[in-house]
Amino acid sequence: MHALIIGSGLVGVATALALHQIGIQCTLYDQVNLVEAAIASGGNPVAVDFGDSGGSVALMASALRVLRTLGVLDEVLASSFPAKITNWFKIDGSANVALDTINVNRRAGETDPLLQPPIQILRSKLHSILIQAAAKEESALSLARSSSASKRTRMGRQQTLKTARQPPAILSSARWRPLRSTRAIFGKDCKAEFTGVIGHIGVVRTRENGIHLKESCAFYLQREKKQMVCEEYRPVSDLPKESSRLADMIAQWGVPKHVESPTYHKGKVMLIGDAAHGMVPNAGIGLLTGIEDVGVIRELFSRFQDPQDISKVFTLYSQLRVPRGHDASKRSREMAKQYYSGSTNMGHFLLRVGIFLFNYNILTYYTIYDCPTEVASAISKFNGIC
Repeated sequence: MHALIIGSGLVGVATALALHQIGIQCTLYDQVNLVEAAIASGGNPVAVDFGDSGGSVALMASALRVLRTLGVLDEVLASSFPAKITNWFKIDGSANVALDTINVNRRAGETDPLLQPPIQILRSKLHSILIQAAAKEESALSLARSSSASKRTRMGRQQTLKTARQPPAILSSARWRPLRSTRAIFGKDCKAEFTGVIGHIGVVRTRENGIHLKESCAFYLQREKKQMVCEEYRPVSDLPKESSRLADMIAQWGVPKHVESPTYHKGKVMLIGDAAHGMVPNAGIGLLTGIEDVGVIRELFSRFQDPQDISKVFTLYSQLRVPRGHDASKRSREMAKQYYSGSTNMGHFLLRVGIFLFNYNILTYYTIYDCPTEVASAISKFNGIC
């Protein structure tokens, strides 16, 4: 079996690594020429620079479990910073509200103390770790370049013809232009909706600029103007290059689209990551959900590797991930609504009440998604129905 993965961002590369571990070969497509980058380095594994990318990403326990399965957890933890407390302030820095994130993960069902603190890691560093781990497996992973989403789709069809005796699973993470890729798969009537929020991410050298941060993770809310500033502390020396131009790059991308599909597969095509569940960028929920996709894919294909079982894999994938993806999108939108609605005083009071309920285990912030357990349960139910 051979998988074509469209988009070599965080979720795409993690998928390639996951499939390799269970003996499935992959071809990874992206606008960046990964092959030339590898040749230029003398054939050694390389970390691909996707432009002037800055800022960090956050990962909760469910995602850390998947990274442990992929064999990269130790390196990720060594390159990250634990966010044991998350803070919210009014825009002027007053009225601190603090969430005990270790307790949140413990309450969610995480029993391993190593995985209970959420982590913050530079996106570029996490990508470097994943792509180098995947690129080491030269016999199982090939890298290719295409210039557009539509071209990638055509290349995928050509590859399908070449490997017709072993029907490939085409996995689309579609980091570039996810709406176009989704319409190419599911039809021109597939609709997208703007989430209503645009995020700008960058990196500031605190010491050189005389900035002193007390909190490892903090949010400053300006409700009347519907604005929020997020501060995440990362004590690192390998910051991305030219992060000051990030805002210009984002402007060239255009507004991101939000697609909430009733299914994440069609034929031999599967949607993962942002291509499946684009959402308001809050609390790392989008990346968390994408990494969970990877864990589920690995578990399903480890159990069903006969080409005749591909339809079963894809059906189970949608059954498992669509409800989780929709729930994550809903929580992200509700979080944004709470951030930006109401007056400053009343809105902040309601936020304080909510965090109090989480801290004292009256409400559950979220639940751990253990991929092996979820897949085993879904297979049992599926076999019972069949």
